[in-house]
Amino acid sequence: MGKLLVLTLLGAGLALIGERLVALRQRTNASREVRSVEPRSCHLIEGLENGSEDIDILPSGLAFISSGLKYPGMPSFAPNEPGQIFLMDLNEQNPRVQALNISGDFDKASFNPHGISTFIDEDKTVYLYVVNHPHMKSTVEKFKFEEQQHSLVHLKTIKHELLKSLNDIVVLGPEQFYATRDHYFTNFFLVLLEIILDLRWSHVLFYSPREVKVVAKGFSSANGITVSLDKKYFASRMFYLRSLKS
Repeated sequence: MGKLLVLTLLGAGLALIGERLVALRQRTNASREVRSVEPRSCHLIEGLENGSEDIDILPSGLAFISSGLKYPGMPSFAPNEPGQIFLMDLNEQNPRVQALNISGDFDKASFNPHGISTFIDEDKTVYLYVVNHPHMKSTVEKFKFEEQQHSLVHLKTIKHELLKSLNDIVVLGPEQFYATRDHYFTNFFLVLLEIILDLRWSHVLFYSPREVKVVAKGFSSANGITVSLDKKYFASRMFYLRSLKS
């Protein structure tokens, strides 16, 4: 009787895992046919051989690019090198990238940049906010962009108990931003279990020095996020596109 119960539970567990894998495959369109398409005017930008995760473009045409992300379950092109922020001028006919030097009280050796977002104040000073994963944890780093020196000055590290497993960020004002959490767990194997079981525990949160709160929840994975020009609507990729009204 005991063996029969164990076999029944084992069979039910395997059936559940199989059903979840099929659901995951359908949800991520993993079964669709992928066709090879020859790029036309696209070409590899030299200097970004270690990959690029996110990009944010200023009205002037200057673009910030985060590179070198290391994340559990993802291949890394340079596992022993810290991540970097690159600058590219899209006004040039043949844009090239330049790695920005980072100064200030900041551990550059553990820099692991993910999503990025910029904010320009009334004095035209540019601030860059970066989702960082030092030692596989999550923080948000605030930098000041020194255009003449083509460098970043580290100003602050933002931490909070809700700022975990962060993916992307969109800045609204001085130290005010929305951020996405792509998974609830931080352990790689628990993340796999979360995906297989389709545990919709990830969310979008709002941060300010006065208030930190979850503003939307119940998602399998909250990925990139952006904002409309009037800042009334936000869109985030969560295996599907969903708009969020501020």
